[in-house]
Amino acid sequence: MTRPARPLDDDARVAALDRLGLLEEAPAADLEAVTRLARFITGAPTAYVTVVGEHRLDVVAGADGPVSMDRDDTPCAHVVAEDLTIHTPDARDDARLADGPLVDGREDTVRMYVGVPVHDPDGLAVGTVCALDQVARRLTDDQLAALHDLAGQVEQLLVLRAQRRRLLEVLAEVDHHATYDTLTGLVNRRVLLDRLDRALARPGASAGPALFFCDLDGFKAVNDTLGHETGDEVLRTVARRLQALVRSGDTVARLGGDEFVVLCEQLPPEELDGLAARLATAADPLVDDVEGLVLGLSVGAVAAGPGDDASDVLCAADQRMYATKAVRRAARATASVGGPVGDLVGSSR
Repeated sequence: MTRPARPLDDDARVAALDRLGLLEEAPAADLEAVTRLARFITGAPTAYVTVVGEHRLDVVAGADGPVSMDRDDTPCAHVVAEDLTIHTPDARDDARLADGPLVDGREDTVRMYVGVPVHDPDGLAVGTVCALDQVARRLTDDQLAALHDLAGQVEQLLVLRAQRRRLLEVLAEVDHHATYDTLTGLVNRRVLLDRLDRALARPGASAGPALFFCDLDGFKAVNDTLGHETGDEVLRTVARRLQALVRSGDTVARLGGDEFVVLCEQLPPEELDGLAARLATAADPLVDDVEGLVLGLSVGAVAAGPGDDASDVLCAADQRMYATKAVRRAARATASVGGPVGDLVGSSR
């Protein structure tokens, strides 16, 4: 069998197969219907829808189970390479096919073969609708025309499949933006409150959830002095540091601006203050060698319990954060005249 030439657009063809998911998804019922019609039209006992990949040919409809073989051993590879219909009444008389394993008896004794190219929405030949028979015979022009119509139907199905995959990608992207903060990759308020609701409703927990409201001090000065790109990097760094300071099952969310919230489910009450103090270190140090520019993180911690309302818990943590911020502001003012620094985190049990 003459090895088929590789199409000049072979890389683009293979990429198209990946985009369409033809090598990943199970055969669809509509493609199986195409092979039944192809058998009816041609009178052949076997008909397939195939896709021709970089090295393999895969049958995606018409076979009882997965069928894959070296693409260069198949007549369908010639159909794709030439991007033309091939109909041979007796494959033994076709120099391209005669000594191939499907013809010379090594794997089959195909005599009549017909293959029509199938194109992706961009016009690339990605596979075939084909029919095979062990009896040598010639198909009529009407049979060939009907087979071409079937290939056109497969192409329309591929258009629909491409549109469906794109729609799923868009929906996944929309869902991601609806639940995650684009800048930091953290979950947003919606996800945080949902998880807090579930944590508050969980029966029989040995310890209730704890919420830590974190707000960056001095962040506006970073944006005004060093620019928004630096400000964005500060937010991303704080997000990573907060995640590193908590357990893998805890939630770190960004509410917007310079506000972050950490939800720790089943946190023993005696660990509340210690964790709040550790979280307060997430912004220290971040910006160096800029006179008058000081960053810090004010943390308000609340231990919640069964029956508490999620919004009320968040509001309480927010209030504790502002109380902490006031303490920090007073501490900085006192420190500037040589007085004691004081407590820099606030908690409520």
